[in-house]
Amino acid sequence: MRITHLIYDDLGNPWLGGGGAVRAREIYRRLAPRHQITLICGAYPGAPSEERVDGIRILRVGSQRSYALSRLTYALSALRHLGRQDSDVWVHEFSAFAPLFPSTRRRQNGVLFFYHMLGFHAVKKHPIVGWVSWLSENWVLRAYRRILTISPSVTDLIAQRRPDALIQCVYTGVESSYFQTEPEEGDYILYFGRTDIHTKGLDTLIEAFSTLASDHPTLRLRFAGRGSLEQEERLDQLVKAARLEDRVEIIGSVDEATKSELLRRALLVAMPSRYEGWGIAAIEAAAAARPLVGTRIPGLVDAVKDEETGLLVEAGDADALAQSMKRLLEDGDLRHRLGVAGRQWARRFDWEQIAVDQEEFLAKALEPQRPATTPKEH
Repeated sequence: MRITHLIYDDLGNPWLGGGGAVRAREIYRRLAPRHQITLICGAYPGAPSEERVDGIRILRVGSQRSYALSRLTYALSALRHLGRQDSDVWVHEFSAFAPLFPSTRRRQNGVLFFYHMLGFHAVKKHPIVGWVSWLSENWVLRAYRRILTISPSVTDLIAQRRPDALIQCVYTGVESSYFQTEPEEGDYILYFGRTDIHTKGLDTLIEAFSTLASDHPTLRLRFAGRGSLEQEERLDQLVKAARLEDRVEIIGSVDEATKSELLRRALLVAMPSRYEGWGIAAIEAAAAARPLVGTRIPGLVDAVKDEETGLLVEAGDADALAQSMKRLLEDGDLRHRLGVAGRQWARRFDWEQIAVDQEEFLAKALEPQRPATTPKEH
């Protein structure tokens, strides 16, 4: 197959570089030996406009001047570049903040790749642009007849709205290296992932940590991951406002080896997101045998088995988050039990099988359509 995948995110993108970019690269480098793969991504400073990596042709389009301008110009130009490709099937990885509106003709061989239902979260995050995002989300869910998701809960939500569509869940995998780490508990709670205050609930985490700090005087909170300069500055301001400068460390972007070491020595991992498509960080934490406190939202309820591989609380509830973290901090046996179970749970999310699952769905998208909403079993 000749597959073209439109995804704004990219592994080297300093403004994003999130789980979607990891997923695309891991799957397509496995499919590249037997298919022709093109990724159309957003431009960013210093990135070449075209290169080939792991057998994947990567085109970067739009402006490099700023994150906002990069998003906007990508939304305006990506479909034009798609029209220049000779594709059997193409994938529209929906981004609420860089929406694309392909024609009916072009959608005939298109697949919508949908991570999560933003709903009014988009409006809360960006009161003006968010309305455009909310409207575009509703439009794409009506416009496509072939939809790919990464979690059963999101699959079910879409199936309720589009019972006529071909919908399938294909999970996100985890690197095998995390299974090799041997935990050695340090003195900190770890957050790792994109620095995005609203989406990832980092304001809630700081509020929750501030209530724990006095009872646990040696405990630290460490943030690892990249984000825009604006988001990193806001995170720093939140830490200072809570007077936690001596207890909170903002590490910034880290490589895989450093992330693995941070995970190995963490007491627990916090993932207080307001919305997620799946939660690749949750599976990485599980693979490293680290217990996790997350939120009871679509995506994470699939990635974390409550009371078995981690603990789940309501999104935005700082008190509940603090209580669950306190419970883990004060119960070493519980941390161990959740970590052991989490590692066993994570073994089923193998990138090789996931690549085959996505390959099969894209091939199925070229066949006469029939409804299907059942996720792949692992």
